[in-house]
Amino acid sequence: MSRKWLSLAMAALAVIVLAMAANGLVAHASKGASPSLIPEPTDQIRREIQADGESPNISFIESPGPTCYKASVGTCYLQWSYLSVSASTSQYIISMTTSINGQIRAYHAGFFQTSMYIPGDMLTPGFKVACGWRGASGVPELGYSYNYVIRAAETGGLKSANYGTVTCPADVGTVFMPIVLRR
Repeated sequence: MSRKWLSLAMAALAVIVLAMAANGLVAHASKGASPSLIPEPTDQIRREIQADGESPNISFIESPGPTCYKASVGTCYLQWSYLSVSASTSQYIISMTTSINGQIRAYHAGFFQTSMYIPGDMLTPGFKVACGWRGASGVPELGYSYNYVIRAAETGGLKSANYGTVTCPADVGTVFMPIVLRR
């Protein structure tokens, strides 16, 4: 019976030590400086990132040349020549998303990669949008303007974003409905 109580006491002690470690009450023995915690505020929750001495940085998203071109009557496409982002040292890119007017139009997931490059050919022909009436964006000869947001996230919790606006050429498709008289 004493062995049974001894094993129960050891199990209870292990649970207490694990609970204390989870709450940060037990100091861990490691050589060198312990990592510092860098708070990163977000809209919904507060997150912390571990770093050794200095703050890690995710690179800026490169998204040169967003354009809007007319494809057919009333239909335009938004397209980029490429999208690119790199993670900070010892981190990986998790995802990159493209949103147009608040709606996610593309999601690219990473798999143990330190950078992500999306060529323009991968997004061909682009993201379909309406061209719009003349002056709809406030510019007399152009159509609708679209706000875009490109976001990237890495495993360390850091995020990067590009924001911008693209204005499309004016072109509205006209639909003629036949007049049918009924008696």
